[in-house]
Amino acid sequence: MLNQNRLNALITKRSFRKLAYAVGIAGVSTLISVPVLARFYPPRALFQPSAHLAYPYRNSEKDIADNLAQNSKFANLFDELKQAGLLKTLKQPGYFTIFAPTNEAFNTLPKDVFERYSQPQNRLRVLKYHLVSGPIDSKEADAKDLNGKAITTVEGDQVKITVDPEGTVKLNNAIGKHPSIRTKNGVIIEVDKVLLPPGF
Repeated sequence: MLNQNRLNALITKRSFRKLAYAVGIAGVSTLISVPVLARFYPPRALFQPSAHLAYPYRNSEKDIADNLAQNSKFANLFDELKQAGLLKTLKQPGYFTIFAPTNEAFNTLPKDVFERYSQPQNRLRVLKYHLVSGPIDSKEADAKDLNGKAITTVEGDQVKITVDPEGTVKLNNAIGKHPSIRTKNGVIIEVDKVLLPPGF
């Protein structure tokens, strides 16, 4: 009986060791592949997902408003757009690009900034700063024409695009996350921060 218990313990120990090795190898592989995955989506694919059929991206036959409504990570944004009266705009035909802050992005706004934002006129201004009328396009296949480009928003001020050597796209100080969501009336680009217009 004692030998059987030792045998079971030895088998369990060996199994645990194999599992630890497997997890370690998987972790190292993930770290190595992160830069590769970053390059898997060229920077322009963030703005033009439909132009890159060779790359996986989310595709929806619903409009921007309906897509935001069904995605829980954009619940705060959906409510803010509703309060500002912009949801009707995002259901209309045409083409829009929206920089979509996640719930976490809204939750991490400093208290004083959120208080200013909560005033109706400021809410409308900030949300319009996340909206571009029409597609954001790029003529070249590489990132050179995107890096440093300024995009005029519906609010009237510009958002600056920068692309780092690893291919990460930033909109002002917010990171644009792949893949974008292509909708029937535009593109939703997830961002990790709420964009604030100049002088806000």
